[in-house]
Amino acid sequence: MTGLRFGLMTYDAAPWEELTRRWRGHEDAGFDALWAGDHLWSAVGDDGAATRPRLDAWMMAAGMAASTRRVDVGTLVSPMGRHNPAVLAKQALTLDHMSGGRAVAGIGSGGNAADLAVAGGEAVPARERAPRLAEYARVVRAVLDGSREGVDGVYHRTHGPTAPGPVRPGGVRLLVAAHGPAALRAAAPHADVWNSYGTPFSQLGGDGPPTAEQSLRRTAELSRVLDRECERIGRDPASVARSFMLAFTRDEPWTSVEAFRDTVGRYADIGITEFMFPFPLRGPHDPDVFAEVVADVLPRLRAGERP
Repeated sequence: MTGLRFGLMTYDAAPWEELTRRWRGHEDAGFDALWAGDHLWSAVGDDGAATRPRLDAWMMAAGMAASTRRVDVGTLVSPMGRHNPAVLAKQALTLDHMSGGRAVAGIGSGGNAADLAVAGGEAVPARERAPRLAEYARVVRAVLDGSREGVDGVYHRTHGPTAPGPVRPGGVRLLVAAHGPAALRAAAPHADVWNSYGTPFSQLGGDGPPTAEQSLRRTAELSRVLDRECERIGRDPASVARSFMLAFTRDEPWTSVEAFRDTVGRYADIGITEFMFPFPLRGPHDPDVFAEVVADVLPRLRAGERP
């Protein structure tokens, strides 16, 4: 088994000095990546004050790059409805230069109603999301790669190569979040990394987040769909890394060291090699468990030990 990778995502705003101190600490602790959640809206309490203020994701990713020296930095994820794909790719290339080759461009179809309301945008019809994402990813990939071939899509297009090229050998990694078969078909030709969080936000109502078993089963099914799509287009499925955001399921990895190993181990068994967690931690968690896992467990898992 190859070593697993672990990253933390900054969702909420905090004093900038505190954020930079956290990011440096996360890097020093051995994490592999830092992620910026890309949202516009902020939750508001009964008193009308923002309870979860947000900062701009790409500016925050630049701050992560400036504050660190080793970890990958990127957005998790930037929704296509709020970012021109060519502009986003240029931002990712710039982040790559700022970070010395550590940038990851994270994209997805998005559709968060609260974000759309703040941006004054309109929801994309469900039937259009996958074809739009396919064209969006194609444009981002073309600009990241400096392609001289234009993209003339129904929804997105670009013409002319961009410079300078990436610093990272092999180019900027493109992460695509995809939570259904149609989105996976859109991602398969272009993604270096596939990301999921178990089930679409639209299905998180009713009884709440999926159980650990439901999430694991759904993620395994989607991974098999991705395998088939890669094979259909002549791509090696192993060339697409598998990542998972552990935040929207009923898993409780931070309640004990054993729970962390069990949770990560079950997802690793179905092919997940990179794990993301929000920080500050969400859901039931024990700060002492977090400290022990970071100090004693993550180095072993990153070195190849089985969970």
